[in-house]
Parts: sequence; C-alpha cells; structure tokens
Amino acid sequence: MQPNPFDGMDHDEVLRTLREQASGIEARAERLRAGLAAASATASSPDGAVTVTLSPTGALQDISFSAKAAGHKPEALGPLVMSAVRAAQRQVSAKLTDSLRDTAGESTMEFIRRFMPEAEPARPVRRDPGDEYGSVLRKRSGGGR
Repeated sequence: MQPNPFDGMDHDEVLRTLREQASGIEARAERLRAGLAAASATASSPDGAVTVTLSPTGALQDISFSAKAAGHKPEALGPLVMSAVRAAQRQVSAKLTDSLRDTAGESTMEFIRRFMPEAEPARPVRRDPGDEYGSVLRKRSGGGR
C-alpha cells in the first residue's frame, strides 16, 4: 500500500492542491479537445487536379477536381486521389500527434505512432516538355489535354 501523499497537510491545503490539479487536468483536456476538433486536413495532388479534405478521424469529407483533372486519363485519377488522401492522412496524424503530445505520455505516443501512415516515397514526376508548369498532365489522343 502506498503512503498517503497528503499526510501531514491540513484540509485546506489538500483541497487547494486537488483543485489546482483538477484545474490543470481540465485545461489540458480543453487543449486536447480543441486540437482534435481542428485536426482536419486538406491536400492536393502535385498538379492540383484533385483536392481532398479529411476529418480528424480520417473520413473523407470533400473531394474536388479542378479543370486540370480533364487532362488526365480516367485511370490516372485514382492514383492522384489516393496520393492526395495519403498526404491529408499524414497531416491529420501530425495534428493529432501535436494535440496528444501535451496530454499523453511517451509510451502512449509511441503506441499511437505505430498506426500513423508512413511518408510516401518520392516518385519522379514525368514532365511534358510542352507544359510550362511541369505538371503530370498527359496528352490525350486526339490532340487535346
């Protein structure tokens, strides 16, 4: 059995200590709540053709396609979407980690890091010499983009 940490203190001092501890816990919980609520993320494909927004839980909240999406073959849009989603997932994970760092211990943080998405390896971007922006747009047959 562990000794009582309040042995030898008067009752007013014990109450004051407990109130201070409770106030600190409440403040950390509020910072965590605010951090978690603000942990949504928006990311785009490298050329801006696809933009996604994820909630703090990683759920897809929004997806949009710019006019640049029309320059891609349909089968190329899936990988662009997934690339943007992975980038947004990494942002959400980083925001959640920052929020938790203040309230969780290092062992908890290490456990959480195991489930975070890893950085996507850099892939060379194929550039169209006629594309002044260096995007990954491909020419479609028939002369259009």
